[in-house]
Amino acid sequence: MLYKILLHFHSGWAYLTILMGVMFLIIVGFYALNRRARDKFVRKLGLFTIITFHVQLVTGAILYFISPKVESGDTFYVLEHPIMMFTAVLLMTVANSKLKKEKIVGIVTMLLALVAMICLLVMIPWGEWSK
Repeated sequence: MLYKILLHFHSGWAYLTILMGVMFLIIVGFYALNRRARDKFVRKLGLFTIITFHVQLVTGAILYFISPKVESGDTFYVLEHPIMMFTAVLLMTVANSKLKKEKIVGIVTMLLALVAMICLLVMIPWGEWSK
């Protein structure tokens, strides 16, 4: 029962995580390419993006220990998905940390967010969502 609830939450929250990540990437990219100063809006967007990414990470970590797919030894769920998703969260956290320290939003912050989103989108089990 707990597994099903967490799985549905994790799958549903993934949409919000993708949305926040894409919004963060677009806004930070706009600020970086136009050499705009960081303001309150982009700081709050970074905060909410990090919150959604970390909630997704914590939910995924709990699922990792109770999932029958992990127990079956499926390489994707045992190794590939968790490592790449952890990497995506780590990169997005570093991007947000750099964003908080910069007065002018830099290209490196945008590139970190871009690589984080690539990691995230590549490792989503799209086939499972259609079931």
